[in-house]
Amino acid sequence: MLLFFNLYSSFFQFYFLIKHKGENIVNRKKFVCTTICSLAIITILHPTYCFSKEGIVTTESNDKIKRDTTAFPIDVANEFYKQGLNYAQYGLYDEAIEMYTKSLAKNPDNIEVYKNLGLAYAQKGMYGNAIEAFQKVVEKKPADADTHYNLASVYFDKGVFDKAIEAFNKTIQINPEYRSAYSLLGIAYTKIGKYDEAVQTLKKRIELDPNLAIAHSNLGIVYSMKGMDKEALMEYNKALEIDPRHENALYNIALLHDKTGKVDEAIQYYNKTVELNVSNADAQYRLGKNYMKKKQYDDAINAFQTAVMSDPNNVEIYHDIGTAYKAKGMEKDAEGYFTLYKKKAKKEK
Repeated sequence: MLLFFNLYSSFFQFYFLIKHKGENIVNRKKFVCTTICSLAIITILHPTYCFSKEGIVTTESNDKIKRDTTAFPIDVANEFYKQGLNYAQYGLYDEAIEMYTKSLAKNPDNIEVYKNLGLAYAQKGMYGNAIEAFQKVVEKKPADADTHYNLASVYFDKGVFDKAIEAFNKTIQINPEYRSAYSLLGIAYTKIGKYDEAVQTLKKRIELDPNLAIAHSNLGIVYSMKGMDKEALMEYNKALEIDPRHENALYNIALLHDKTGKVDEAIQYYNKTVELNVSNADAQYRLGKNYMKKKQYDDAINAFQTAVMSDPNNVEIYHDIGTAYKAKGMEKDAEGYFTLYKKKAKKEK
């Protein structure tokens, strides 16, 4: 206790000396010596009072250090993962992939990283890598509906429709109310010519959400492919009841009228389509074709020229424009477009 009292007294003397700077320097030297001696004695007799407990190495502390060292890479892995998510948020998928890969190198068991790695690869169009990443997730978590859906979507985009169908069906098996899976599954069935399965799948999609215009429009397309024009028109009209500005429904109705030779009706719906989207090159081109049937050459030329601005690679449009000018008796203009047509057609060969 006396030692502690001496130490306390020394600090008090130091405080007093600071406040009275004019006093003899000898007193300061005396204070320093006293303090150092007190500290030295306390250190020898009571070492634990001079060091923090973190400095005392025990068996328990060793175990803790080992555990912390083992956990450190997982923390680093999480930081890499977070950086990857941030990059992906801004569309920087190359950087995101790099961060996800570094994260997995530190902690290869984090399936969330594999999920996001697959999504980043898919955004880059690197379908093989995306499939590999999603399959890693499915192996570890086979009941993950979202990953089965993402895997199916990659197969769909890659054009491997049989595998896409398998994965979409697995998605629906896990979650029977996975709406978008029904939509893409129906389209996938259509791609391989399984129209009956497509119809049933899209009907199920409509059951889940009767007011989804695109589902009715897609069902109409399948009916049209099956040659069931009446049913197709009915579905297109349902889509327009829900959304009067549904471009695909308007365009597909125009195609139906075009196919059956109803020129006026076709022109009406092609015009409605291009009013919504002037850059719809197919609708503009077909509109021009129907104006030609009506001998409305100025309207035809206008439609063709608008179409070629949106799709300059459609070589046939140049020939059609030339034909329209020729029908008007404008031989010089017609010859110019015929020459342009020949040049572009030659380049394509």
